[in-house]
Amino acid sequence: MPVPKLMESSGDTPLELTMGTGEWELLPGIRTPTIGFNGPYLGPTVRVRDGQNVPITYSNNLSEAVAIHGHGLHVPGELDGGPQREIEPGGSWSVELPIRQQACTSWYHPHTHGKTGPQAYHGLAGLIIIDDENSESLAIPKTYGLDDLPVVVQDRMLDGQGRLVYSVGDAENGFLGDRVTVNGITDATRAVPAGLVRLRVLNGSNARYYRFRFSDNRVFHKIATDGGFLNEPVPIREVVVLPGERNEIVVDFSDGNSAMLVSGPSQSPSGDSGRRGGDRRRRNDWEPGRLTDSFEILELTVDPDLPAVRGPLPRQSNAISRPTVRPDWPVRRFEMFMPENDGRRGISDSQRPDMDMVMGINGRTMDMHVINERVRRSQWERWEVRSLDGSHPFHVHGCSFLLLSQEGRPVSDEDAGWKDTVRVDDQAEFLVRFEHEATDQYPYMYHCHI
Repeated sequence: MPVPKLMESSGDTPLELTMGTGEWELLPGIRTPTIGFNGPYLGPTVRVRDGQNVPITYSNNLSEAVAIHGHGLHVPGELDGGPQREIEPGGSWSVELPIRQQACTSWYHPHTHGKTGPQAYHGLAGLIIIDDENSESLAIPKTYGLDDLPVVVQDRMLDGQGRLVYSVGDAENGFLGDRVTVNGITDATRAVPAGLVRLRVLNGSNARYYRFRFSDNRVFHKIATDGGFLNEPVPIREVVVLPGERNEIVVDFSDGNSAMLVSGPSQSPSGDSGRRGGDRRRRNDWEPGRLTDSFEILELTVDPDLPAVRGPLPRQSNAISRPTVRPDWPVRRFEMFMPENDGRRGISDSQRPDMDMVMGINGRTMDMHVINERVRRSQWERWEVRSLDGSHPFHVHGCSFLLLSQEGRPVSDEDAGWKDTVRVDDQAEFLVRFEHEATDQYPYMYHCHI
């Protein structure tokens, strides 16, 4: 398994991320046309620190415009990289990112209006690691590329000539590939120390859900969600990860036994993660996630000669203060609609007469010239999100939030940390607060990440 190059910020010299075309061996011996940052496919891992002002320049050597979004970054709207921030072919965008948030694993990817899917699918994506005093003080694996590994999981489909196939014909379920890559290759393996190993797992797929576990059903610990560390490590055997989500897990290999990270049907008695009751409805085993599809993701083999971190994980890794909900806090409700064959749901779109029904939220479709919601900075709000059709990974820009409930059940221990993407089958409820300004010219977005 290749490990993306590490690009660390000194706070002085600008980080350079250049988009261009290339060829990459997703399959051994087959050169596939791709796009990437500073190389043919994917991009370097950008490492920054809380408190830094990070100068960064995105340059576009592609033949089409690209907007680049810092997914998970708490920055003003003008720095968020939404679809209003397209970089034209041959152009560049230089910004200084004020990093003011706790340690976490974020990522960067295209957010070009109408082209986000194919641009991400063909290779434009990379990780962002944020460190802080807390993360540096914890006795956990932290040597990048050795016991602290980026694991970018993506499904792909190739034609007979080895070219990437991408289609949005199945608008409801999103595009699903028939094979899975990790950091850009299939059948990935990696040698790890005989000790604790930290995996920063990103679901970088366009639509596929994964139910990750190890083939020997071993227990591992989830230590962080999208926006930072959990209060304490949570032992689990399975974790469902949606498009856009990041989960940091720690696996103990001190027994010397290798293990295969796999995805497929639940092996736990509850039918879900092993820590809470099963899904209220089983429809999501066939809807966008295809959670019944089985894949071997990554084989981890033990090399006893590698330096290892051993011993128990810290009992406490964060101190999240969950606010008490107040009745005077604003409440916003969002309902997501999708096309239905019977025509009873969805949204009629008079501007697109070729389509009877299209997707939308609260009865409206996406319009680049419309501001749908206005929020007050630093004000806690309660958001209730419902899906009337299918399952969605609901993502909000420019902030992190704290879950209150999912499907009417209290939030589980493993999801009780800061998040920016949440699974909505029927309903999810969370508390959110925006600490930066977004303008009419450069607003934040909220959307399904399929």
